[in-house]
Amino acid sequence: MRQKSSTKTKLTNTQTNDVIVLSDGLYPVDEHNWSVVASNQQRALDGSLIIQQSLKKYGRPLTLQSPPDMGWLSRATVNKLKAERDKLAATFWLEYLADDTVRRVKVAFDTSQANAIDAKDVKGYNSPQLSDPFLVTLRFIEVGDD
Repeated sequence: MRQKSSTKTKLTNTQTNDVIVLSDGLYPVDEHNWSVVASNQQRALDGSLIIQQSLKKYGRPLTLQSPPDMGWLSRATVNKLKAERDKLAATFWLEYLADDTVRRVKVAFDTSQANAIDAKDVKGYNSPQLSDPFLVTLRFIEVGDD
């Protein structure tokens, strides 16, 4: 499976500058499920409600997923992603398409999840080739610049 040279979705290691070109068919499935506002509610001794709020700096989950009919990645690309996921303290610049623009965020693989990478061979072969297409789900978490 070949990637178009015009592909805008990519993952760049912030330390090594190694780039993994992804598919523009991957889409963020949870971008509206997180609020930047953090709240804490408590009751005072007189029964009144005390609400404290602040803005979260980082920590937004970002999940990119390929739909069944597009956004596939080659097994070779999945292998590269797995190698990057397994590097300690690795952070990345993730560029992806959303709302007809390229967004750029600093992320790390969300290894607190059971699977930071889910990959399933589209063809279902027992011995896949490096060029075989895979459906993927990539789980990241937004991190800060400090």
